Amino acid sequence: MFHPAKVLGIFRCKDRDVKSSDETTQATVEMWDENIFTCPVEKKIADKLKENDVVLVDYGPFSEKMPVAKQCVTKILYRKRAEKLWAKYKEYYRNKKLESTKIQPKSYMG
Repeated sequence: MFHPAKVLGIFRCKDRDVKSSDETTQATVEMWDENIFTCPVEKKIADKLKENDVVLVDYGPFSEKMPVAKQCVTKILYRKRAEKLWAKYKEYYRNKKLESTKIQPKSYMG
C-alpha cells in the first residue's frame, strides 16, 4: 500500500547544517490527510528529491512477522501525474471531513 505525500523538508547526510551518523536521507512529508512525519528516503532517489515534490510513501509491512508499516519514500511523481493524484486524495479527504461534520451524534436527555 502506498500513500501520496508532499515533501516539506529534506535531511541529507552531506548538508552543511546536518551532522549525521550515517549516509541516509530523510524527508519530512505532509500526507494527503494532513498528517506530518519524517521518514527515510530510498537511496536511489535521495539525490533527486526536492521540496514540494509529490512522492509515494510505502506503507507495506516490513515482513509477515513484523506487520509494521515501512513508511519510506520510494517514488517521486512529476507534472500532471503528481497534480492529479494529489488533487484526488485531497478531494477525498475534504469529502470525508465534510461527512464527519454532518453526522452529529444524538444526545440523550434523561
